[in-house]
Amino acid sequence: MAAPLLRINVRSSKALQATILALKGMDAELAKQTRRAIKTVSDQEWREAVRGHVTTRLETRVLSDTARVAVTNQNITLKSATVGRSLSGGAKPSELVKAVEFGALDGTTTPSFTATSRKGKKYTVRNRRNHNQFRGPSRSGYAVYAAAAKVIPRMASLYVQTTVRTLHEQFEKGANS
Repeated sequence: MAAPLLRINVRSSKALQATILALKGMDAELAKQTRRAIKTVSDQEWREAVRGHVTTRLETRVLSDTARVAVTNQNITLKSATVGRSLSGGAKPSELVKAVEFGALDGTTTPSFTATSRKGKKYTVRNRRNHNQFRGPSRSGYAVYAAAAKVIPRMASLYVQTTVRTLHEQFEKGANS
């Protein structure tokens, strides 16, 4: 089951094209401040959007608690399940993200994996059924992709507004001195 890509075509928006060109031509320190301002606001909005779409504790731990944003001069990358500590059973969020976001077939078994007991002893789990842990299959995803579809227009707007505001403030400083 392939994950759909959610992208904005910059060629369809003159404002986004101008923003990217402005950031490329900006002073390095000013571009860094702009990226930092974009990241602080967008990171908070992305986490809230993902948290609003999760329904189970497992989704919260794997998808919501690990939601992050990376900002460059060319794009904003919305991430989830790329960082985070292992769960209590030993699985990393990056290993569970596909099943948590897109579900799994009821009654199917997972391949064997290594788990850790509460006392710290490692053991192998074989043929565990997953219908109790995960939702049924969904091609469009449950939490992250729904949140991304909702928040991408806001992120694009924020990207443009913050860049324009930073440039305006810089011009005002230059005009006053």
